[in-house]
Amino acid sequence: MRLDYYDKEQIRCPRVGGYVNFKFCRMENNFLPCRWVLNCWNERIDIENFIQEHYTEEDMDKIFKPPRPKMESLLELVERAKKNRDS
Repeated sequence: MRLDYYDKEQIRCPRVGGYVNFKFCRMENNFLPCRWVLNCWNERIDIENFIQEHYTEEDMDKIFKPPRPKMESLLELVERAKKNRDS
């Protein structure tokens, strides 16, 4: 099955708050699927098989890696801003 086979299928995305097509979900995470793709699409398509067929183990690690805590990300941004200001 081609990678773009389901691209026109649509669902309501809880994160976006509206309807999105599968192509959006497939590319939302730096050109990898959104980490919620299994939950959102499991009733519409054979998403587990699709992921296994089209993505490597390394890709899957990136896809399903939990996001960093917001506070950690904010502190990193503050540190970068300080360094840029002092440069």
